[in-house]
Amino acid sequence: MAVFTLDIGTGTQDFLLYSGNNIRNNLKMILPSPTKIVARKINNATEQRKNVFLTGYTMGGGPCKFAVKKHIEAGLKVYAEERAALTFADNLDRVKEMGIVVVDAINGLESKEVFIELKDVDFDIFVPVIQKSWEEMPFTYVVAVQDHGFSPKESNRRFRFKVFERLLKRDGYLTSFLYKSNEIPEFFNRMTSVAETIREFDENAEIYVIDTVFAAIAGCMLDVEEFPALLLNFGNSHTVGAVVDKDGFIFSLFEHHTNVLKQKGLNGIEKFVEEFIKGNITNEDVFNDNGHGAFVREVVDVKEIVMTGPNTMGNYKIANPIGDVMIVGNLGMLNLLSQKSDFEFKI
Repeated sequence: MAVFTLDIGTGTQDFLLYSGNNIRNNLKMILPSPTKIVARKINNATEQRKNVFLTGYTMGGGPCKFAVKKHIEAGLKVYAEERAALTFADNLDRVKEMGIVVVDAINGLESKEVFIELKDVDFDIFVPVIQKSWEEMPFTYVVAVQDHGFSPKESNRRFRFKVFERLLKRDGYLTSFLYKSNEIPEFFNRMTSVAETIREFDENAEIYVIDTVFAAIAGCMLDVEEFPALLLNFGNSHTVGAVVDKDGFIFSLFEHHTNVLKQKGLNGIEKFVEEFIKGNITNEDVFNDNGHGAFVREVVDVKEIVMTGPNTMGNYKIANPIGDVMIVGNLGMLNLLSQKSDFEFKI
């Protein structure tokens, strides 16, 4: 059974089609992230002095948000359907304050607009590659995105970590962060958009979504020799650390912003990690330092530290379970899928 996995970050989207054979021979690609691709389309429209109309779904912001701001600063118009507009802020009033014109439909717009569809999963990229490689089309899809949660009236930094903390207190296992399409909380509008995009492509698909940070942690687990272990993901936007047992039970978790940690320097980062392991980092410590938060259920004797991500920092082991550091998140998704369903996964 072929399984489509896609780990979407700020910098890249990492694709692995698991075929059940030697995983080192499976089809895989490392591509620019969807938000970077959209940003390039908007930048091209800016150069051509054309207005843009954004359709489609709620997706990841970052680069495409910066491109929209640049486009408006150049004296050009940006129109957006409501669902697409929520890419840029949870509150539509804030979207409008950016200068984006939120509209109900395409009707009435001039033909000179450049129409750009927003979505995190673009099958126009993947289907031709799968078909021309004569690979089996997947039935199961697992996609990782970073979803802050719809929070128009509360800091999304605080809201996001509150959601994590509630789930950790209720269950505490990594598998609980892997949602089947009918389990996605309604406030995760980006994850919901991913599921809708896939369902539009294949109405019979089996769909799972997960936050990128937990996909990375689950992938790191595959390269741990002794548990409990501290697993770190130094992403382009966020840095997350979790002390995890061999069964995926989470003893403690923090989420910070990578750029803030970088400013502390290598010694500062290692000191932060050391204090977190000791249980000395509180939720307010991280939030007041412009991060998301921290949760400590129990302080345990950490036997090993393993890290992954495009901004790995510190003298720790780098996760490399099959000799490819770029698909750690994909492997993590497959690992969790095997624990949550009848799917069999082997490295």
